[in-house]
Amino acid sequence: MQFFDELGSLIEQRWRDKNYHEDSFPALAAQALTDADPISHIDPWEIVRWVHKENQLPNQQDIDAKFGNPPLTLYAGPRFYIDLYFWIDSTTSIHQHAFAGAFQVLLGSSIHSHYRFEQEQPINAHFSTGQVLLNRVDLLKKGDIQRIYPGRQYIHSLFHLDRPSATLTVRTYHSPSGYPQYNYLKPYIAENPFLKETSTIKKIQTVSLLLSIKHPEVDQMISELISISDFHTTFLILNEAFRYLTGNELERVFHISSGRERFHGLLEKARLRHGKLIDLIPPVFDEIQRQSNIIHRRAYLTSSEHRFLLALILNVPDRAKVLDLVKQRFPQKDPVDAVAEWVMELGTTKLLGSPEPNVLGIDYFDEDALFIFRRLLAGRSIEQVKRSIQEEYPVDAAASLLEDTDEIYEAFQNSILLNSILSKSPAPAPQADDGGAP
Repeated sequence: MQFFDELGSLIEQRWRDKNYHEDSFPALAAQALTDADPISHIDPWEIVRWVHKENQLPNQQDIDAKFGNPPLTLYAGPRFYIDLYFWIDSTTSIHQHAFAGAFQVLLGSSIHSHYRFEQEQPINAHFSTGQVLLNRVDLLKKGDIQRIYPGRQYIHSLFHLDRPSATLTVRTYHSPSGYPQYNYLKPYIAENPFLKETSTIKKIQTVSLLLSIKHPEVDQMISELISISDFHTTFLILNEAFRYLTGNELERVFHISSGRERFHGLLEKARLRHGKLIDLIPPVFDEIQRQSNIIHRRAYLTSSEHRFLLALILNVPDRAKVLDLVKQRFPQKDPVDAVAEWVMELGTTKLLGSPEPNVLGIDYFDEDALFIFRRLLAGRSIEQVKRSIQEEYPVDAAASLLEDTDEIYEAFQNSILLNSILSKSPAPAPQADDGGAP
């Protein structure tokens, strides 16, 4: 399309004047998007129509649609290209990039989380432990432009709120300073998901085979493999085992722990070889499971407000930030009132096919529970909540509710949704030693 040919030529000229210095490209690309103003000239659906009519497209950079649903290359120059990415399914992956550039939101909106990684122990060139820490969260809307920097200076995640969303991206092909292109697993792991080491891949595939067919000696065989494996491979083995052994929803709801007990047995075998490093693994897997659980719940909700709330709970582990983002998206509402209203509605919404009583996963959520939740959401401690009950309820009703307050509070703590929105930030990582037995 002519618009993108002209935009590509503009960027090429400006970057050439900078001697193609990579560090200049994010600002240059962002300024070019600002100057060209694609929002005023481009309809994403017209681009789809153009693709349908055009017999010869620019050289497409991602034929297999590994990034975007789908990605469409609109300009391909010798040093950079311009893609339009449609997004149907949201992603929670925290990642860095091995390229530089900028993007603009053409359609929809998203939660944009910025992170940093404070490395504590590099295990190898593709795997490290440390702290994955949230810096800030922005609510991106149509027209917003963001620069993309290679490597750890730009660690982020994008959770698209609307279906579909679309982003226009100007990016280099590769930036050597951005490799390896890590993903980050909260709260403690950085890994290169693009590492392809044949023997490790086959080990993980055989572990999957044994677990899938429930081989009678599966735990023994996996334990033997763990006892001779490096920490990176051990992490991948345990990840596979965790998915199979703890993914039973009925076991979780009815507090049956056979699968989790088997997993803990494998953890202890790993601890014999790697010592306190193993303490970093359960919180990572618990966070992966938490995200999967919330994504599953969100898929069954149709209300845009409910889906927005679950997106916040999924991505923003900070009560104050959640309320701030609610205020940004719904400025006419009091954020505590809005969240409390949505939570009350979720407390009466059943999940299709789930044995749980409602989306919240607690047995009841009535007006008394809402009273307690609202005050916890406003930042009060449980002791302050109890004083509020004494002050605002009639004497007999207050006495009755105070008898149940601790139980209600415990139900909030056990709810994967309410615990997420009320809990504090993750604790610092346990201090790891250099491993156990050689």
